[in-house]
Amino acid sequence: MGKELYKTKKGWIGPAAIWWVIVLFLIFVVVYPIAVLILNSFQAGESFSLANYARIFQDKSIVNSMLNSLKVVVPSTLISTVLGVFLAWAVVRTNVPGKRVWKTLLSIPYFIPPFIGAIAWTFLLGPKGFVNEAAMSMFNLTKPAFDVYSIGGMIFVMSIYRFAVPFIVVMPTMQKVSASVEEAARISGASPWKTMKDITLPLLGPSIIGAMLLVFMFLLADFGVSAVLGAPNQIRLMTTEIFYIINRPDMANHLQIAAAYSMLLSVFALIGLWAYNRVLRTNKYAVVSGKSAAVEPTRLSSKAKWILFAVLLVIFLITTCSPIIASLITSLTKVYGVPFGIENFTFANFLNLMDIKNIARAFQNSAVLSVVSALVIMVVTLIIAYIAIRKNVRGVAGVKIMQVMVTLPYALPGTIIALGMILSFTQPLPLVGWELYGTFGILMIAYIARFLNLGYNNIAGAISQIDPSLEEAARISGASQMRTFKDVVIPLLKTSLFSSFFLVLAPTLSEISLSSLLWSVGNETIGTVVYSSQEEGKILRTAALAILLIVIIILLNFIVQIISERSGKKRKKKRKSSEDIDPMLTMEEF
Repeated sequence: MGKELYKTKKGWIGPAAIWWVIVLFLIFVVVYPIAVLILNSFQAGESFSLANYARIFQDKSIVNSMLNSLKVVVPSTLISTVLGVFLAWAVVRTNVPGKRVWKTLLSIPYFIPPFIGAIAWTFLLGPKGFVNEAAMSMFNLTKPAFDVYSIGGMIFVMSIYRFAVPFIVVMPTMQKVSASVEEAARISGASPWKTMKDITLPLLGPSIIGAMLLVFMFLLADFGVSAVLGAPNQIRLMTTEIFYIINRPDMANHLQIAAAYSMLLSVFALIGLWAYNRVLRTNKYAVVSGKSAAVEPTRLSSKAKWILFAVLLVIFLITTCSPIIASLITSLTKVYGVPFGIENFTFANFLNLMDIKNIARAFQNSAVLSVVSALVIMVVTLIIAYIAIRKNVRGVAGVKIMQVMVTLPYALPGTIIALGMILSFTQPLPLVGWELYGTFGILMIAYIARFLNLGYNNIAGAISQIDPSLEEAARISGASQMRTFKDVVIPLLKTSLFSSFFLVLAPTLSEISLSSLLWSVGNETIGTVVYSSQEEGKILRTAALAILLIVIIILLNFIVQIISERSGKKRKKKRKSSEDIDPMLTMEEF
C-alpha cells in the first residue's frame, strides 16, 4: 500500500520538477567537470591519444612521486591501523580507568585538519623546533636530531592524524562482539594479550580491513601534510606532483598531463572505494551480541591497568597535546627562536590578525563558503536521499546514478576535483557566457561538489529510520507528497539536518586542497592564508592562525557530537531499544 501511495497522480508534478532541477545541478557541478577532466587526459595538442599517459611514466619526477607515495602511504596506513585498533581494544575491552574520557580524548586528532597538524609539528621537530633545540642543547649536537621535512616525518605526522579513523570505526563493532567467546578463552588459560590476538582481532577482521581501506584512501588523497613537510626538500607525493604540474605553464600540455596523472590517481582511489564497499557488503562478523551491555571488559591486574593508562596518556600527550601546546607557545611569542618567557610573551600575534586585510577577508570568505555550501548540500542531499530511500516517486529517473555522483567527488583527492574545475571553467560557459575561473563562484561549486557525500550519508541514515506509515497516514488523509514532506518528514529530520549542516561546515572552513588551486586575489580562504603564511616563513602569524582554526574546528565537531547524542537518545526512547547507541561514527557512516 505504501508504494502505491507514491504512485498516485495527486501532487506528483512538484516533486518531479524539483528532482530534475537537482539532476541538472549535479550534472553541472559534478558530471561536467569530471567528463572534461577525462576528455583532457587524452588530448595531446589538436588530437586525442595516449601520449599524456605515456609521458607520466617517462617523466622521472612523476615516477618518483609515485614511489614516494608508496613509501609514505603504505607504512602510514599500517601504523595508523595498528595503533587505532590497539587503542579501541584498550578503551572498549579492558578495565582501564577513565574509559569514557579516553573515547573523547583519543578522537581529537580526527577533528584537527592534517595540514594544520603538520604545521604544528614543525614547531616541535623543525630545525628551530622545541624538541630539536632541547636535544641540541642537552647532547651538544651541531645539527637537529630530527628532520620532520622528510619521508619519515611525513609517515610520522600522517600516522598521528589518521589513527583516529580505525579507532572510531572499530570501536562500535568491538562493543558488540559477544564477550562469551573471550571469556571461554580466558577460562581455558589464555592471557589477555593472547585472547586479543587469537579471538578478538579475527572476529573484527571486516571492520579492521574497512578501517584500513579508509585510512589508505585518506592518506592517498592527502595534500596538506605532503605540501607542508615535503616542500623544503622537494619531496613530492602524487597529489603535490599534480599541484606542481598544474602550476608549470612552461611545460607543454601541462594541464592535460596533470589530467592524465589525475586519472591514474583516481584509479587507485576508486579501487580502494570498491574494496571498502565490498567489505561493507560482506559484513561477516562471526559472533555478535545483540546488546553491547553484554560486553565484559578484560580484567587486567591493578598494576597492568595503570600501566595501560600510562601508555594511553603518553600517546595522548604526544599525538594531541604536544603539537597544540607548541603551536600555542609559538603564537604567544614575540621573537621566534628566543626562549619563551614573560619578556618574550605577547598577544599581539592574535590581535593583529584581523588588521591584515587578506586574513580578515579570508575569514569572511570561508564563513560565506562554508555556510552557503552547507545549506545547499543539506537541501540537495535531503531530496536525493528521500527519493532514493522511499523510491517509486512518480516522474523521477536516474536515482542510482545521482547517488554515485554524490559519492564520487569525496572519494577522489581534492586536487583532482580542483583540476576538473580549472579545465571546465577556464573558458566562459557555453550559451550563458559566464566566467567562473578566478572568481568566488568556482570555489563555491568545488566545495559543494566535494562535500556532498558528508551531508548525504547523515541524512540518508536518518530517513531510513523514519517509519513510512507516518507518511502513509498523511497521504490517506488527503495530503499531497509535498505537503507530507513538509509537515511530516522535515520536522522529524530537524536534528539530522542541523547535524549535517555542521558536518559540512567544519571541513569546509579548513579546506586546503581545492582552495590552493582555485583561490585568487580577493577570494582567499582560511586554509590558503595559513598555508601562504607558512610558505612565506611568517612563523608567529602561522601559529596564531593554526590555534584559532584548531579551536573553531574542534568546537564545531563537538557541536555535531552533542547533536548526534541527543538525536540518538530520542530515537532510543521512541524505539525502546535495548541496544546502546554510541555517538561515535560507524563504518557505514564514514
